Amino acid sequence: MKRRSSNPSISIPAPAKINLFLSVGGKREDGFHELVTVLVKLDLCDLITLEPTGERDEIICRCINDDSLSGDRNLASQAVRAWREATGDDQGVSITIKKRIPIMAGLGGGSSDASATLEALNNMHGNKLSPRELSEVAARLGSDCPAFLVQGGCVAGGRGEKVRALDQKAGDRLAGQRIFLLKPPIGFSTREVYVRFAEAGDNDSWSGKDMMKFVRDWEDSDLEIGELTRNDLQSVVFQKYPFMPAMFEILNRQFGSKPLMSGSGSCCFLAVSEAASFEQFAFLVRESWGEEAFVFEARIRS
Repeated sequence: MKRRSSNPSISIPAPAKINLFLSVGGKREDGFHELVTVLVKLDLCDLITLEPTGERDEIICRCINDDSLSGDRNLASQAVRAWREATGDDQGVSITIKKRIPIMAGLGGGSSDASATLEALNNMHGNKLSPRELSEVAARLGSDCPAFLVQGGCVAGGRGEKVRALDQKAGDRLAGQRIFLLKPPIGFSTREVYVRFAEAGDNDSWSGKDMMKFVRDWEDSDLEIGELTRNDLQSVVFQKYPFMPAMFEILNRQFGSKPLMSGSGSCCFLAVSEAASFEQFAFLVRESWGEEAFVFEARIRS
């Protein structure tokens, strides 16, 4: 990631992610679901700035766009505590978050902020933790967090903590792809979506090995995004929120591309051509979901 820093502060972008592929299996002993997912980062980013405060043990966390996200409950604050536990360093730090990624959207904003905080903090203090150690700390914060420490796209397994970089050929194929994002004015609870998925019992024949092979075969091919996209959580969301599939039908008909929900939602995305009109897309979404709907034109980061 490109950083801009001037001692003693450091700023680092925290990118949003979308799940191009999400296959969800049964529950593990730790209560999480087994999954296989392909994540890519977008050029929609929060900005995290860290500065030392000079007060030992102090953590100040401020979200300048949404004060409800400020304070100790923010995952970025928890990232500082986890890093201190791993390193023994107790120097005070102030975190300022410029928020652009919508919350409760399935775009990983909180996880990305936490991982960017870990990376910036480690950088400020002479890289006390190795990349592997930093990833282990990130995994304790949240299932998505280690993926944000990997440059570019990645494939994740387990509960999301087993991460490897996407094959370079596949990554090059995806880099720069134009993406339209859409989110209704409401957010979805990740926990509720997974509970509904478990109750539906649609994952009885799930095989992680088969899913990993499918992903690997796609990486080794010349196939485009449309041949990969999958989200097992989408069906249970559609059952509860019928306005979602209705919108998908409109967009598929208009743009000739299949929309997909990212993670547990509520944000969705559409891979489009350079000729596609964002203005028309925004009009269609807001005509159905209202002016408070979130729409954004993004690109996949390399």
